[in-house]
Amino acid sequence: MKVNLIRTNQNINFKANFFKVEKYGQASAIYVCTDNSEKLGSKPIIETDTCCAPMVYDGKYYTSEYSIRENKYKIRYEDTGKYENQGFEKSFDQEKLLNLSNSQNESQYFILSKGAVQGRLVQAKNIDVSHLKSKEPLIIICDNDEECYKYRNYASGIIMKSGSADLLSHFAAICRDYFSFGMYITDKKILNDLSNLEGKLIYISNKNKNLEYSPIDNIVKNFRRKNTIEVPSMRRVDKILSLEECEKDTVGNKAYNLKRMMDLVKEGKLKNVIIPNAFVLPYAYLEKIENLFVENNDDFEQENKIIQEIRNYAKNVITQPEVMIRSAFNGEDLEDYSAAGLYNSYWQDIEDFNLDAIYSVIESKNKPIAVSSRKQHNIPDEAIKPSVILQDRIKSDYSFTTYTESPLDKNKVLIEMFITEVRCYKPKPYQITYNKLTKELKVEQEHSKYEEYLYDENYNLIDKKATQPKDVKKVWDVVKDLVRNALVLEKEFGKPQDIEGGIKDGQLYFWQTRNIVHKI
Repeated sequence: MKVNLIRTNQNINFKANFFKVEKYGQASAIYVCTDNSEKLGSKPIIETDTCCAPMVYDGKYYTSEYSIRENKYKIRYEDTGKYENQGFEKSFDQEKLLNLSNSQNESQYFILSKGAVQGRLVQAKNIDVSHLKSKEPLIIICDNDEECYKYRNYASGIIMKSGSADLLSHFAAICRDYFSFGMYITDKKILNDLSNLEGKLIYISNKNKNLEYSPIDNIVKNFRRKNTIEVPSMRRVDKILSLEECEKDTVGNKAYNLKRMMDLVKEGKLKNVIIPNAFVLPYAYLEKIENLFVENNDDFEQENKIIQEIRNYAKNVITQPEVMIRSAFNGEDLEDYSAAGLYNSYWQDIEDFNLDAIYSVIESKNKPIAVSSRKQHNIPDEAIKPSVILQDRIKSDYSFTTYTESPLDKNKVLIEMFITEVRCYKPKPYQITYNKLTKELKVEQEHSKYEEYLYDENYNLIDKKATQPKDVKKVWDVVKDLVRNALVLEKEFGKPQDIEGGIKDGQLYFWQTRNIVHKI
């Protein structure tokens, strides 16, 4: 990978230890370094209360092989037995180093749900029973997305301080479905300003893409109509279904949409795109699996019979060593209710296939967030009929979500694309837009870079560099195919689409599409 030296000093001559901070996305690690200016030996080891780790020589300096999680340490030279600093402990302020590194980045905020809201501002950590019982609208500041989920039913507006920085994530989709205002904010000045307003009534808006907030005296009440969702009834089928056999009244829309995409490929309307192979277990078939778990049934013969039947079917369909096990409930991906992120998905090695993951998908219908969402939309729990998709798991180089109508600009297609191998670190994704009016395709936001900072013992920054991730321009022709095919799906489905997929070895894959649901 190409390394961009942002700021560097090639003639650093340390007379003490120094500290390296590595950052990628929302992950950070601290390493202790030495120049061994006293020439005490050639095999330094860093010692803490809980670990003993070797230090690696790069031709000029020694750096701890592993990140150091404690603030106190000693450096001993294994080949001579000598200690730096005459054996006295040295220390560093881990929090200060991480804060300094974070301050090097641009402060940022971005919109999860565009709109405006009035309410009482409160931090999630300070919420008490009186807040939860109050009929007053709340604007809640959450430390992370877990807190946002926890207080979803009590908030009119949400502010998230850390979490996945992607506009098209399931959580962001839920924000747009449920909140009049949603924002991801890391700007310390803004967060400090908001903290000073805690407990007060405020008006906050991002309608014009700029953040505005101010205290108010009273709340103007705005009654929001409760939306009732009709869930389609399902016809009983108790056998495994191929995609070709799926119908709207036998499986959920997620599975039926897969069939429609497969047909569009066969018809030549979708081009240069692969729909991963899949088959479906309808709800009547799943009842046999559910009964084994619910009744705590030790009928191993029946269990093995089901496992073998699914494995035998998979041999003729699944081509990858791993299989995705995904929900396809009749209460998902509906005309006016997406249920994005409410139900579970898993993957399994096909050789070690068992029924646990399938049952976990079925059981996700009882997750509190799913139950409360159905209650909010007047959906009876008994109306939910699970079906489950088993689909080739594509280990893509890039994974993406595409909105054929951007939440921020209806005239644009918005693609959020991650480098898949580093997605667990919650980096900023590429944001790519296609303007339907001007036909311009461009990168609006670059992917997070790997960053490295060097500090001396007085916490002065002495070196900084950033490493470019994979360049999306290398798959730019595939991105163009992605846009063309996304617009085909929008036309064929008759509604703007939310599409998930990936790029592997230069090949485009779509593994899900659903209608974009607009908040009522």
